[in-house]
Order: sequence, then structure tokens, then C-alpha cells
Amino acid sequence: MFAALVAASLCAQPVRAQAYLKNSEIGLSAFGQFTSSSNGNGIEVKPLDSLGGQATFRHVYHPWLGYEAGYGYTRFTDRYSSYPFSIQHNVHEFEGSYLASAPGLLGIKPFGLAGVSALLYSPTLNGGQNASAQARAAITFGIGADIPLLTSHFGMRVQYRGLYHQTPDYGQTMYDTGTWRLSSEPAVGAYFHF
Repeated sequence: MFAALVAASLCAQPVRAQAYLKNSEIGLSAFGQFTSSSNGNGIEVKPLDSLGGQATFRHVYHPWLGYEAGYGYTRFTDRYSSYPFSIQHNVHEFEGSYLASAPGLLGIKPFGLAGVSALLYSPTLNGGQNASAQARAAITFGIGADIPLLTSHFGMRVQYRGLYHQTPDYGQTMYDTGTWRLSSEPAVGAYFHF
């Protein structure tokens, strides 16, 4: 009797995991990052364009509604007019968004998202000019479409994401513009639907 209970409990665990993951998916994307220049307090900041990557987890709890959690990484350089050398930094993004999906047309399923992100600016050792790491909040929004390939469980994702955030100042007045800027991230990637 005890052995039968143990066997039943072992079999019940995967069923619960599959039920939770039923309307979930994971995705990997590559994106181009294009951040607008900003100008304030007599300081102009010109960021260089860059490439990055993002991993996401999505769960749909209603046919049209769900959420997305993601991690993104990119490395780029900001040029401050108040300092002769550029600041190169790694940017880590931790994102949480609401997700709205529309009914598919010819297999293509459009979506939109809106949420918040935490951006961690981490200046590099050699090109960071001894600037301190700094976290900034961002408003995240985007639109895109999922395009199934071969099966309904695997496909391609194309999207545009925008991040509206404060220009980093690393806690130093010589970098403080007091401004906000927009980072545009057109992306393409793949997803796997459970």
C-alpha cells in the first residue's frame, strides 16, 4: 500500500508541471539597440548603437491576456560632452510586462506588451572611466507577432520594444543631464510553446 502511494505521488508531480506550463512559452531574441541622444544641464549625451540579446518566459492565463518576464543584455558606449572619454557599460535588463494577444490570422498571432523594467548600468573595467554601477527604472512597451514554423509549438518572433528611462549619471554631477531617453529595440528570435 505504501509503495503504491509513493508511486502515485511520483506520477502526479509531472502532471501538475505540465498543467502549469500548458499555456507558457520561452523565447530567445537578438535585438538592435538604438538609444536617443539627450541634452540637459549643459551636457549632451550621445549613445552608440549596439546589439543585444533577450530571454523571455511568457504565460497566457486567458485567451488574450498574459504576462512576460525577461532578461536582456547589451553593451554600448555613452559619449558625454562634459568628459573627454566615453563610458562603456554593460546593461542588464530585468523586465515584467502584461501581454495582450489578438486572434491569429493565417497563423500569425500579433501581440502587444506594457510593463516596467529595471536597468542595471555596469561600467566596464577598462572603458568605464571608474564610474559606479547604477540602476534605473524604465517604462517598457512593445508590439510584435509570433509566426509558427512547422508546428504550433515552435516559431519565429518579430517585435519592437521601447524602453523609456532616465539617462544614467552614475551618481556624479559631471554626468547628470536630468533627462529621459528612449531606447528602441527591434528584435527577431524564436519561441517554444509548451
